[in-house]
Amino acid sequence: MVRILLTNDDGIGAPGLLALEETLADLGEVHVVAPLNEQSGTSRAVTLRRPLRFVPKGPRHYAVEGTPADTVMMALIQILDFTPDLVVSGINSGPNLGENIYYSGTVAAAAEAAKYGIPAIALSVNARSNIDYRQTAELAPRIASKVLKDGLPSGVALNVNVPHPWAGAIEITRQSRKISRNLMIEVSDPHGRPYYWMHEEVPLTDAEPGTDYAAIRDGKVSITPIRFDHTEESLIEPLRDLAAGTLVPRQ
Repeated sequence: MVRILLTNDDGIGAPGLLALEETLADLGEVHVVAPLNEQSGTSRAVTLRRPLRFVPKGPRHYAVEGTPADTVMMALIQILDFTPDLVVSGINSGPNLGENIYYSGTVAAAAEAAKYGIPAIALSVNARSNIDYRQTAELAPRIASKVLKDGLPSGVALNVNVPHPWAGAIEITRQSRKISRNLMIEVSDPHGRPYYWMHEEVPLTDAEPGTDYAAIRDGKVSITPIRFDHTEESLIEPLRDLAAGTLVPRQ
């Protein structure tokens, strides 16, 4: 029997998670372990300064008081008594493209699964309000079936971003280089003291062909295979001279 772990960063009651569970049920036995509360933007943070707890929320459903990375670790080490065949994280409200995958809790949950060698998919929709999650969720079985059949290299996940609405085209892409412009919006409180909201502008005309941003701009689903081994192999030999000889630490 195929067993699938679902998680997210929007919390156990998020509509994107519920839609995803419904559409993946035909592929196998679905288990849901998700954060108790919204954890957007937490990236791969883990909880070290307070205890972790999980709460049963029904058959095969658990909520973890922690980050998406905490949640997947708790699922794999403590909650489940098996290793899932696939981990799917989402559906996130809002895209995870370009450099923003480094901040994404949705991608972080998939990355945590990939760290354990489990095939993983992060799924996001390019909208933040009035979202028809069903349209995006219906794409999930197609991608999941492909991954279950062919597998993924260890340490690799698929980062999937879906336009809203979606017309049907899919492109296999690479992660975009940084094209967004980070902004700090200054506002004053009632006492006249400034505070700031983080914001960004994304000039999509600058997106390179073949990248995730370009696919979304053109109304296509973007599927990017992402690797979590950050070693730059080409610099191993050029840097060897730094290790030559013996250094004596200063006393």
